[in-house]
Amino acid sequence: MLIGSRQKLRTLTESPRFAINDFQVSQVTTAKSLGVTIDDRLDWSGHIEKVTKTVASGIAAIKRIRHLVPQATLDLIYQALIRPHLDYCNIVWVNCGITLRDKVQKLQNRTARVLTYSNYDKDAGHLFKLLGWKNLACQQQIQRTTMVYRSLHGLAPNYLSSEFEGEKLHMTYGTLRINSMFHYRAQTITKIALAIVAPFSGTVYLVT
Repeated sequence: MLIGSRQKLRTLTESPRFAINDFQVSQVTTAKSLGVTIDDRLDWSGHIEKVTKTVASGIAAIKRIRHLVPQATLDLIYQALIRPHLDYCNIVWVNCGITLRDKVQKLQNRTARVLTYSNYDKDAGHLFKLLGWKNLACQQQIQRTTMVYRSLHGLAPNYLSSEFEGEKLHMTYGTLRINSMFHYRAQTITKIALAIVAPFSGTVYLVT
């Protein structure tokens, strides 16, 4: 897989070729590693498409049985069928565009309305408070901050901790803030993403 922006990939006149034991390795545009679909532009559209399909199926299942079980059971079903797909490796795919992020958030909003028998235009923020949920942006912020904290304090593998060496830290009101953490240049974001989801995979990744 050759990773780069659309503009950079277009400037290549010839893609690198690799052979293992005289067997030509085919170039791919997507690859699945540890449950995350990586694409050659790291826009995560392929992964989010799979997440949305899975979550939509879970919502449909909840809608069919919600009149048969109590509210507490419906929440447990949400925690088991839907939330894991929203949380898994979201510190990686959150770097997608706002359109894709909104697509996933709308599914979580829809789930909250289904569980509470609310109309489609009911304010989701109010429903999240009633259910005790956090929206995707808040959950992603928590997980990314936890990941950085672990990386800076020797609680994460070296291949991940090394990506944060030299970053400036600030302590504000007892909360760890990473200065410019979410504004890395594309090359660094790529390295962190691949370090998390594909540290030892058999796929060869070349970053332009």
